[in-house]
Amino acid sequence: MIIAAIAVTFLLTAYGSYTILTSVLGLASAKAEKAAQVYHSRYKKLQEPDVFLETLAVKLSRYIRMDSYKRKKLEADLKSLNKTESPEIYKAKTLIVPIFLLLGIIPCVLIAPILSIVFVAAAVIVYFKGDMDVQEQLKKKRESIEFELPRFASTLKQELVSSRDVLTILESYTRNAGEAMKAELDKTVADMRSGNYEAALIRFESRISIPALSDITRGLVGVLRGDNNVSYFDMLSHDLDVLEVQRLENIAMKQPGKIKKYLFLLLMSLLVMYCTILAVYTLVMVR
Repeated sequence: MIIAAIAVTFLLTAYGSYTILTSVLGLASAKAEKAAQVYHSRYKKLQEPDVFLETLAVKLSRYIRMDSYKRKKLEADLKSLNKTESPEIYKAKTLIVPIFLLLGIIPCVLIAPILSIVFVAAAVIVYFKGDMDVQEQLKKKRESIEFELPRFASTLKQELVSSRDVLTILESYTRNAGEAMKAELDKTVADMRSGNYEAALIRFESRISIPALSDITRGLVGVLRGDNNVSYFDMLSHDLDVLEVQRLENIAMKQPGKIKKYLFLLLMSLLVMYCTILAVYTLVMVR
């Protein structure tokens, strides 16, 4: 009965909070959200919670203030991930879910105050997870590109033997590139077609910020200036291959540690099962 009362109180509080927020902040009604969902269904499949969160994030972003440096950095990170939202809207999105979790404290204080700790902990965890989400995505993107750089350097070495057209070489490699590298090369190729080649390559380097990619970009800039960098890319390709082998060895060395963790869990499960069977057998023998 207590659990049912808590659930009913929480649902009523959540519905009341939703109604108050939609009226005070001037958010779209449920009918308007459904109409927008139908309108945009041919372009993007939207769910009702997504529409509500987007609308609320836009309203909340007006009250968010950020440091100039942090805002520019977050804006660059979002742009690198092909996200069109502003830094304020992204920050608002990271705050909305924790705020709703904190609303769960209200019924807990009235019925079971000890449960409010769970909502506070959940709100803190969700906030920090959302705040670090961009950095995690950028890390995965950089790792994906970094793993591809040895093949990229080797391809450049082979292509530069017969051609000095950097734009054509990059366009040719884009067809077989990985998802992350392809997205960045598409931007670079479009940038090169619309402006200065060297400036486009420098912007390509600054977006990714990987030392090995800086070396590759430096070599391509040298080719644009008329240098014969075939030997340069030959040595660079060799160095990247060595680094790739070392990286794979490090990954292989980490695998036994992961396996030990699961073996330990398996051993503990077997011990618990054995102790349970032994306890049941002892109780049957005593009776």
